[in-house]
Amino acid sequence: MWKWFQRVFGQAPSVSVPPVAVEPIRRDPPKLRVIEGGKDQGSPFDQLMALTGQLIPDRVELTPEQVQREVMLTEQVLVHFRKNRPAPSALPSVSLQVLNLVAEPELSIAELSKVVSQDPAFSAAILKVANSPTYAGSHEIQTLRDAVSRLGLSEVGRVAGMVSARSLFQPQVRSEFAAFGPRWNDIFAESVAAARGAAWLAMRVPRARSDHAYLAGILHDLGRSVALRSVAALALVEHNFDLEGTEIDRVVERVHVEIGGEAHVEWSLPRFPTMVAIRHHDLGLPHDGEYLDVHIVRLCSALVQVRRQPWRMDQVRIEVDESCHALSLDAFALRSLETQLRAEMETVLASFHQPRKRIAP
Repeated sequence: MWKWFQRVFGQAPSVSVPPVAVEPIRRDPPKLRVIEGGKDQGSPFDQLMALTGQLIPDRVELTPEQVQREVMLTEQVLVHFRKNRPAPSALPSVSLQVLNLVAEPELSIAELSKVVSQDPAFSAAILKVANSPTYAGSHEIQTLRDAVSRLGLSEVGRVAGMVSARSLFQPQVRSEFAAFGPRWNDIFAESVAAARGAAWLAMRVPRARSDHAYLAGILHDLGRSVALRSVAALALVEHNFDLEGTEIDRVVERVHVEIGGEAHVEWSLPRFPTMVAIRHHDLGLPHDGEYLDVHIVRLCSALVQVRRQPWRMDQVRIEVDESCHALSLDAFALRSLETQLRAEMETVLASFHQPRKRIAP
């Protein structure tokens, strides 16, 4: 597996567990300033908090016993993932939409592509098939649109239907999704909102690519959903594996980069979204080339998640300030992006409450 990384990136990847906000971060945020009226206004993140009237929550301090317990739980999740290596599984609500579309006598490739592009599992499965030896062309497929063009309507429908059926009808998968229903919805909504926001921002940043940013946004936190499946599976069978409240989120946060990187390789996903999945929490990223799109995805992801995970505030501040510096964004541009992301998040969450058609007999 690591030989693949060395061939693509030139060196073995750094997929160590990312820092969690409850632990000390031994790096000062970059000194970014926007001067108005001769006054120092602080970093872009702090300015955003002031402009939107948001209060920075108090730091959450864990006891040594709590930290030790989380480390132990993290190891259990990693062992379970590596033992089981799950295939992509989509959110049940999206799976239902896809099955309804596939059952239509006149299937629209545009409509099907629109639905599958909003779910990491469908995107991953279609990209994997498009880059498989059966369909491989002279170059690697990097976007979902190119993958759909290479496969054609019937094959995209077959792959999407297969992922949908597995997500809806396999007992193990259904049990895992049922265990933490609201968290699946949160992960899904955050990925879609971050992807849409990344595409929106990429169209406003010179030399950035909105198609790359969107796909990487959809897939960058794939490790969260895969890790949560292992958490759910362990909770169902292991009596001593009992997580509650934010402990679940912190354990998933500890493992999602490592699991996400391995899942991207396991599923043969393209190089660029794999790099984003592995490096989107790295500090000190370069500011040029394809890293512009990495900064775009990281910035959108951080702003989407900060409200639900206030205990990551220290890490988020550093990520936001670094990426603003790389993209030359000030606090007012950041506020426009935050407004766009808020609207995208509300749109996605509202879709969970819309009535859905029954699958045609």
